[in-house]
Amino acid sequence: MKNLMARRTALALLAMPAVAHAQAPWTPTRPMRLVLPFAPGGLTDILARACAEQLQARIGQPVVVENRGGAGGNLAAEAVARATPDGSTVLIATQGIIAINKALYPTLPYDPDRDFTPIAMLGQQPNLLVVSPRALPDVTDVASLIAKIKATPGGMPYGSNGVGSFTHLSLELFRSQAGIEMTHVPYRGSAPLLTDMVAGTIPVAFDGLATSAPQVRPGGALRAIAVSSGQRFRAMPDIPAVAEALPGFDASPWYGIFVQSSLPENIQAGLEAAFRAVLESPAWAAVLTQREADAMPQGRAALAPLMARERQVWRDAVRQSGARAE
Repeated sequence: MKNLMARRTALALLAMPAVAHAQAPWTPTRPMRLVLPFAPGGLTDILARACAEQLQARIGQPVVVENRGGAGGNLAAEAVARATPDGSTVLIATQGIIAINKALYPTLPYDPDRDFTPIAMLGQQPNLLVVSPRALPDVTDVASLIAKIKATPGGMPYGSNGVGSFTHLSLELFRSQAGIEMTHVPYRGSAPLLTDMVAGTIPVAFDGLATSAPQVRPGGALRAIAVSSGQRFRAMPDIPAVAEALPGFDASPWYGIFVQSSLPENIQAGLEAAFRAVLESPAWAAVLTQREADAMPQGRAALAPLMARERQVWRDAVRQSGARAE
């Protein structure tokens, strides 16, 4: 019996280093890349660089931002999905990569459901539902817009930044929830869209805050009747949320931090802790205030159900729109 007990004790001791190794906290030992699918200068890029600066100070390793645009974000997502799974390559993604592209593109070089896990959120910023006073002089809120559309024979045209863009699908979601008919007129970006709205050619569109705000401020040529978020935006508290007229509507672009799902648990947990330390700090709250963005829930447990909802909502919107990308 004593020999048996001794053998069991020895086996347990031999197993302990392996268990301890599996449970050991992850510590970064090489530079980290934050890969994002946009060119420098936009809000996503600005937030990513602010996060990288604060993260670098916490983890003691260089953190660089890599702008890899093109193919609707698919190039950036593919680069991260195929990177060595050691925690040094992180994806900054929006609804396009995670929720939309799987329904929009016939094939993808990655699987957004299988390949990526959300660990944190840089923040979100709503779009504006904008109308042209020249085309719709009497429309001042969502209810009057819906009434006007219903009274328009054949439906009303609306503009977007392009087929399958977030602004396109946001209006499709609006159209579906309001039970109205509209005709999509795609543009190549906000600048030509807003030019035609000012002229009265296009009566209504969703557009980004950064591009449309100069046109809707006092003295501007356009009118913002709602924000696309589920509640009023703290930077523009006088503008109602679409959800006040269409309960449950929420179409705000968010900027998430995703890691490879194949990463070991200790690395995922270590990355989550490092990013949360930055994004739940007073210093980060100041960044969001300066950039007119809102904070979001943090951590894998909080973000998993949010991602499930986003996938369903936006893939349904793609199917309803009939949009396809080549």
